[in-house]
Amino acid sequence: MQKYEFLEHTADVTFKAYGRDSNELFENAAEPLESTMVLLDEVALGDTCTMEIGSDSYENLLYNWQAELLITFEIERFAVKKCFVRIVGLSLTADRMGERLEPNRHRLNAEVKAGTYHNLAVTKNDIYHADLTMDV
Repeated sequence: MQKYEFLEHTADVTFKAYGRDSNELFENAAEPLESTMVLLDEVALGDTCTMEIGSDSYENLLYNWQAELLITFEIERFAVKKCFVRIVGLSLTADRMGERLEPNRHRLNAEVKAGTYHNLAVTKNDIYHADLTMDV
């Protein structure tokens, strides 16, 4: 199964993520965001940090998840290469694996300003899928 795909958009970064369950969907939604910001091939799995968030809907939980990943990248200067997500109800716990950014080792890509609610959707047919747009 395909983890995600980038979609055409005139100004922003838009992608669709897929998963067999909500945990995998959220895990797969992290990679295109991170790869938009940094060349992931250069990021090692050296450190792990855990986070917990909650919300009142899957869409808001996904928005909050993307926001936390952005905060981790911009404020903590930590690039996430892989993550393990556990969702119970509308609460998410994630172990994020990666490393702190080093200017001499990591090549940055585009600056992501924020996630948006534009076309944000989480749906389930035979698999889960989510549509996300990031303001760059």
